[in-house]
Amino acid sequence: MTSPYAQFQTDESLETEGVVLDYGDYQIRIARAGGANKRFAKVLEAKQKPHRRQIQNETLDEGVARKILAEAFAEAVVLGWDNLTGPDGKPMPYSKQNCVKLLMDLPDLFADIREQAAKVALFRREEIEEAAGNSAAG
Repeated sequence: MTSPYAQFQTDESLETEGVVLDYGDYQIRIARAGGANKRFAKVLEAKQKPHRRQIQNETLDEGVARKILAEAFAEAVVLGWDNLTGPDGKPMPYSKQNCVKLLMDLPDLFADIREQAAKVALFRREEIEEAAGNSAAG
């Protein structure tokens, strides 16, 4: 019988210090969007505050909503990256501004990062150790 603790308990340090998403030629380090990463909720709330009425009325422009979320991710979820290049093929150093640009320019990458940042399993130490063992064995 599987315990709910084994299924859902996460490692708080992984949730805040982040895990690496390996996209082959480049890697992006992300924290969890939620859980122990309280900073994400605070940043998102602060960025949404000026638009609260529009959000409540469901009249906020989709582009504005995506930009707010991209800015919140750049400040509190995406922690850095390695070997990432810009549209010109030149190295794109990590900065909050470059992160927002990347997330806005590449909505499918942003969708993947959002999905990964919400996965409970990604932030369980046991899962990471098993994955590391499997890749070392393979």
